[in-house]
Amino acid sequence: MRKYTVLLLRPEFVADGYGIDTYRAQVVADSADGAVLAAQKEVTELDDLDLAPNDYYPLITLKGWHDDITPESCRQDE
Repeated sequence: MRKYTVLLLRPEFVADGYGIDTYRAQVVADSADGAVLAAQKEVTELDDLDLAPNDYYPLITLKGWHDDITPESCRQDE
């Protein structure tokens, strides 16, 4: 089992701002495929909508756990 960080794009029909409404998950899985699936299941449960896990598109999958260190001044206003 390895640690992975997965960044998912929320579907446009539920996103507050399509293209920038993402979800970052830190999961433990056997493979990158397993990590994506675990992250998709996690966000599906969190959003609590009637969506399929694969409605969330994986943008990037990284080995290890990574934190977003983007400065607040560079982030989009919500």
